[in-house]
Amino acid sequence: MIDYEISRRLCVLRFNRPPLNTIDQALLAALRRAIARAEDDAAADAVVLTGSAEQFSAGADIHLFETIHSRDEARALCEEFQQACTRIERCSKPVVAGLAGRVMGGALELALACHLRVAAPEAQLSLPEVRLGILPGAGGTQRMPRIIGAAKALEAMLSGRSIGAAEARQLGLIDAVCPGDELIGGARRILRSGPPARRARDRAERISDEDLQAAIAQAEATLRTAPPELLAPRRIIACVAAAVRGSFDAGLRAEREAFADCVLSPAAQNRFYAFFATRQTDKLPELAEVETREINQAAVVGMGSMGTGIAQALAAAGVPVAVFDQDPAAAERGLGRIRQSLERRVADGKMAAAQAAAALARIAPAGEFAALGAADLVIESVFELLEVKRAVLRRIEAVCGDETILATNTSTLSLDALAEGLRIGERLIGVHFFNPAQAMPLVEVVRRKGTSQRVAATTVRFAKRLGKTPILVNNREGFLVNRVFVPYLAEAFSLLEEGASPRQIDSAMVQFGFPMGPLTLSDMTGIDIVVHAQRELQKAFPYHGPLSQVAHRLVALGRTGQKGGAGVYRYAPGSRTALDDGVLGEAVAEVQRLKPRAGADGPKPPLSTDELARRLVGRMTAEAFRVLEEDVARSEADLDAAMVLGTGFPDYRGGIVRYARSRGLDTVCAELENLAETCSERYAPSRYLRALART
Repeated sequence: MIDYEISRRLCVLRFNRPPLNTIDQALLAALRRAIARAEDDAAADAVVLTGSAEQFSAGADIHLFETIHSRDEARALCEEFQQACTRIERCSKPVVAGLAGRVMGGALELALACHLRVAAPEAQLSLPEVRLGILPGAGGTQRMPRIIGAAKALEAMLSGRSIGAAEARQLGLIDAVCPGDELIGGARRILRSGPPARRARDRAERISDEDLQAAIAQAEATLRTAPPELLAPRRIIACVAAAVRGSFDAGLRAEREAFADCVLSPAAQNRFYAFFATRQTDKLPELAEVETREINQAAVVGMGSMGTGIAQALAAAGVPVAVFDQDPAAAERGLGRIRQSLERRVADGKMAAAQAAAALARIAPAGEFAALGAADLVIESVFELLEVKRAVLRRIEAVCGDETILATNTSTLSLDALAEGLRIGERLIGVHFFNPAQAMPLVEVVRRKGTSQRVAATTVRFAKRLGKTPILVNNREGFLVNRVFVPYLAEAFSLLEEGASPRQIDSAMVQFGFPMGPLTLSDMTGIDIVVHAQRELQKAFPYHGPLSQVAHRLVALGRTGQKGGAGVYRYAPGSRTALDDGVLGEAVAEVQRLKPRAGADGPKPPLSTDELARRLVGRMTAEAFRVLEEDVARSEADLDAAMVLGTGFPDYRGGIVRYARSRGLDTVCAELENLAETCSERYAPSRYLRALART
């Protein structure tokens, strides 16, 4: 687990646990033994702790947290990590951390316990524990403030973001930057002529109570709207305060207690579940032994917003891609959007200029369909109309090779309907990307009964090559995400028609944990797109009922969303800030006049925030269990992963099914039955959910 080597008076301790060098109790014990050996080794004057040339360590093995069932177990695990860091820090010989690649979580805490730190230019340092609902538990909340100050430490820990080597050097988090293949030499140089080796626990020059007050005020301001279920941010603030105001050892004790609070909280347990759910989607026993083929050349047909995003994702992953649109002007606009997107990534520091140039060079405009014939995989991304897509797929079939995979980016249509008239339907598969395709992590890989195993396995593998999370889905209109999520968006328009305000509706779901409300999202997506998607789903699932006339009225008025300057909300030119105006109210009033509610005894009392959320989440829940009943999803975990990655469903609730189970399926089923009676049959729980609720 740890290689031990003496090199010119330096003891080099190297993590050797590929591929991620993850840390558990066994590695910590080996590290403590190695430090003791180095301390006693007369051939060594100093120690270098490093990993491979590509990666220091991805941090603690997340499976460790699943083994914790009590506060005592939480404290004990935390103390093991703290003691390993303390052993490094108390080494009688200087210890230098040589950092490359990812330096995450507990790995960075080990590095902070070293007396000096050098890093390769591409190194990325982070304490991302807050994203799992916990906090750094190996002394990070105590050492980082002492090294870079309370304000910067709080920002790093509360965001969990990655810090590049250049920024880390500027902050004082590391002491030098040197090429990745020269980390040992860099450690030698800094020992010889760099700053003196110091223990973080002894440093006090970067922390003061006055600075702490300002840092805490700023941090707490960002947490005013944070859900109360999330304990970790508030515990991080308390631990940093302990670092400034008390002794180091008292701070470690506070960190252990805070870790125990967080790791046992429902939010953390749900985030652990979501973390593993999103990482097991490609574990497909039925495809494990299936031989796949290499995709050396791809093509995309249709250069709208989705097609351009898909082409960019392919090119950025190193895949040469031919792009075609029957409208040459649309193709040129699409290439311009890709160019602008890559330029923004370079400007934001997310991509090197050379990488962006290489990605752009991999995209080749095709002047005619015949030019797509050399592709191993062709993805159609044209307008979401059955006959349009069928016609495009037939044209692709006519020019493609004998093994070319035909992929459709349809979001709602049945693959069986698309396959009609195709000779090579066994090579047809769905690859549903989410907008923006170059950024969103999820791809639904949709197979029909006629899809070959090799095509399915190849497509799953290819999605992983793009850096996406593939979820294998059985064919049914809407698949997983849109089948569950479009009814949620539709329900928001029904609530408008019932008299709720758009701000109330959106606020209810932001408070529930979504990054934005359903009406803001509809404006961003395009209300016309929502109308079309709901219409297609209603054809397959009549119980959905028609979309509220409010949405149709807005589209008729030209208010399709942000792209047109107005939808549910109004938008100033060039702005995405949602503004209120009177047009929506007029549209709602007109719809209410034309379609009075049957049996209404006058106006209904306004719904509370909780009632609005219950309606909207209930609509998703009812549909989610129908998806499971129909075997569209392989598992509850797959459906939850799809909702977290594809819709922004709050991961601290685990996912739509996990959330329902946490509330009790008998309770959820009773609520849906009541809504079906008092509101609409679309809420009716499925037979599958009723059966689960009885067990």
